[in-house]
Amino acid sequence: MNSLPSSFGSDPNMDPRKYFRNLLISFKKEINNSNNLDTLQDQMQSILNAAKDLNYKEHNNARYHKEEAEKALKKVFNEFDRYFTSLSKKEKTNSQDLLNSIKMVEVLLEEGDIS
Repeated sequence: MNSLPSSFGSDPNMDPRKYFRNLLISFKKEINNSNNLDTLQDQMQSILNAAKDLNYKEHNNARYHKEEAEKALKKVFNEFDRYFTSLSKKEKTNSQDLLNSIKMVEVLLEEGDIS
C-alpha cells in the first residue's frame, strides 16, 4: 500500500469547509504556542491551498459577501506576511492582528458565506 505524501492534508471525503475550519483552528494554536517559522509557513500554505477549494456565496442584496470574504482572506495573508517577517527578523511581534483577521474569516464560515 502506498503512503500519502506528507503534504496531503485532508480526508478526500471531508467537507472542504470543515477542513478549512480545522486548518484555521490548528493555525491559531500554532501561532499561540510556537514561533517555528517552518511550521507556520507550511500551515499558511495549506490554508492558501484550501481557500482555493472554497465557494463564496453571493447574495442578491446590496452587500456582496464574496468581496467581503476575499477581503478577509487577503487580510489574513497580509497579516501573516507581516507577522512572519517580524519573527524571521527576530523582532518583538504581536500576533493579535493576525488572530483577529483569522477570527473574521471564521465568522464568515459560521455565517455560511464561505462554503
